[in-house]
Amino acid sequence: MPRLAPKPRAKPARDAAAADERERHQAARDDGALVLYQSKWERRISRLQRAHPARWCVPGWSDEEVRDALTLRLIEVLRAPETAPAAAEPSGKEWGLRVIECQLALLRKTFRLRTRTADLRNAPLPARGPTEEERWLEREAEAGRAVASHLAELGLNRPQRRWLAALRQGARAGAFFQASDAPNLSAASRLLGKNRSSAQRAFRELQARFDRERRRLG
Repeated sequence: MPRLAPKPRAKPARDAAAADERERHQAARDDGALVLYQSKWERRISRLQRAHPARWCVPGWSDEEVRDALTLRLIEVLRAPETAPAAAEPSGKEWGLRVIECQLALLRKTFRLRTRTADLRNAPLPARGPTEEERWLEREAEAGRAVASHLAELGLNRPQRRWLAALRQGARAGAFFQASDAPNLSAASRLLGKNRSSAQRAFRELQARFDRERRRLG
């Protein structure tokens, strides 16, 4: 009786972690690699959602919305390495997986449903929510803005990068361009030991750079 061929061994976790580390570094430098890295984790999250639906979900969100939010936040962390987990870990878990697990926990905590009883007989009818097409267009626009921001950062010189880091540190949630038209310039100037006028000038330069890249890709 012929012997059956042995089954191929599963790829060790450390090899997957090493491959992910190489892909992460390529994505940080190359736009094409960034798109491939995002697509890889979109597929990976989709498989995790099918295998563990109770774990990989956010109450009130569709699977697609959770997947889009996690991949967008993965890109944001990739562009801001000071907020990322350490590259190496004794367990050999992939860097990308550790990031999306952390971001999923934050999403579940932020959007935790709080229920209470109420008389709904006289409640007003809810307003029409966005259609699937409108949500898809917004997600596509958000992904485009993330890529444009990444490309803009690649072209910054060293002083501009220092100002960008200081402005982010002084801004709420680290998203001063999106969250506020009045960044905390005083906090940023104190971090670098500069005056406020220097911070204001640096902010205008950074804002022009980011806006120019977004218009180019728009």
